[in-house]
Amino acid sequence: MRFTASPVVELPVGGVVLTFEQDNDSFEVGTSVWPSSLVLVKFVERCLGDPALPFADVLRFPGTRAVELGSGCGPAGLGLSRLGLTDLVLTDIAAVLPALRRNLRRNRLHLPRAPRLAQLHWNCPAHLATLATPRRFDLVVAADVVYVQESVPHLIAAMDALADAERGVVLLGYQIRSPEAHQVFWDSVPAAFPVIEKVAREHLDPDYACEESDVYILRRRPRQ
Repeated sequence: MRFTASPVVELPVGGVVLTFEQDNDSFEVGTSVWPSSLVLVKFVERCLGDPALPFADVLRFPGTRAVELGSGCGPAGLGLSRLGLTDLVLTDIAAVLPALRRNLRRNRLHLPRAPRLAQLHWNCPAHLATLATPRRFDLVVAADVVYVQESVPHLIAAMDALADAERGVVLLGYQIRSPEAHQVFWDSVPAAFPVIEKVAREHLDPDYACEESDVYILRRRPRQ
């Protein structure tokens, strides 16, 4: 995968090319496109195109209620929306939402249904309670969100609060950004999601198999 620091990043997905305007000079990390989000989308596209690949139970998008944490400027969420994940809420902090709205406008014609956008601070109970109404989510999506050690407990608490208590699943694009945050995350997340499956590299899209990025499926309980 070739990654670019140019102002616009292209993502071919679902027969079209989505484009994401980024601001690499911003103080907000969410206004740039991070590789794990692209790796995650292309993994999902590959699985949807090949029923023989595993994780089909996670990728049954019709009827799935989903939320993305740390959507940034939108590549993961909008890519999955293009692939048919239509009941979807994209979330981030207030300072990043303008970039997310801008990229939603850029790509709206290519989406079967526009996802909802919502402000979310992971440590805000009111935000979490509003999102989890009327019910929690079947699928929580997150890509490149583990990078600050102090935020990891809030991230895991948000995943736990938003994922359905019985069947909730987390689809996680992951890259080590901080050894300390990495250690805390993997030490703590099994308490909420004890079943952790790392997607084998051969199941990733070979053109987007960034060596540093992985995809994980986190579950409440083993698959049936």
